[in-house]
Amino acid sequence: MYASDGKGAAVRETTWGGCTRRALDAKSAEADRGAWVRGCLDGVGNAPQNPPTATVTRRSQDPQLLNGFRAWANDNNARNAATRISKLTTAQLTKTDYDIELTTTYTPATQRQAGELAKAFVRWWDGDHGNDGVGRNVLILAGDGTRLTASRL
Repeated sequence: MYASDGKGAAVRETTWGGCTRRALDAKSAEADRGAWVRGCLDGVGNAPQNPPTATVTRRSQDPQLLNGFRAWANDNNARNAATRISKLTTAQLTKTDYDIELTTTYTPATQRQAGELAKAFVRWWDGDHGNDGVGRNVLILAGDGTRLTASRL
């Protein structure tokens, strides 16, 4: 990335969350997107390679954030979609970037409805909802953890 587009690429990747977006597309990053993001940031910053020795992504459930979305959904024609969420998890990728993972009762057969939930969540999202850092993406997951869809926040 750094060599192909010059130093401007490094600035864009770091400033505009490019590494977190790219981690969504990297099939090998699914288990630990935070490690992939860290490697990407090292690459665009021309930093020495320093592979992690443990899982980088820190996940924690956030029932308060889920309750906030459900309250909004009740008043904004998204109630049915919101009831399909079994848990909301924040996946901390870096010190300042995180993704939101919504575990749902949707399946690959109901992927279109999962996309509608993602759109509703993005409409609700205002940037951070009081959390430290920057929310980058919302991922809609099936009950078994399979990613059904993802959208940028």
